[in-house]
Amino acid sequence: MPATPRVLIVEDEFLVRDMIVYELQQAGFEVQEAATAEDALSLQIDHLDLLFTDIRLPGIDGWRLAEEIRSRHANVPVIYASGYSERMTPLPRSKFLQKPYLPSQVLRTAAELGIKLPDDPLS
Repeated sequence: MPATPRVLIVEDEFLVRDMIVYELQQAGFEVQEAATAEDALSLQIDHLDLLFTDIRLPGIDGWRLAEEIRSRHANVPVIYASGYSERMTPLPRSKFLQKPYLPSQVLRTAAELGIKLPDDPLS
């Protein structure tokens, strides 16, 4: 049986974060969450399979957060989310979701980045 994928969700809007956490937990992911990049960087995470981050966060933004997480967890896939039209180029092995999005789009995007869904009978 494959290990449960670990995901870090960084989103400053509580209701949005709560919706994503719920959806991923229901799909079988192990989820850690934070409201800010600073909170996320203070977490003790020994292994990470996916980072989901809002781009516009108070303090450190999602772009810088992803770079820092990648320095700790090489090549971890990243899903960036924003309600704004962003102009920066995402890191390799990353995707962008435009807000608003459906929770199912988060799961589909994770799968596009090669994250095997725990409840997927084909994984």
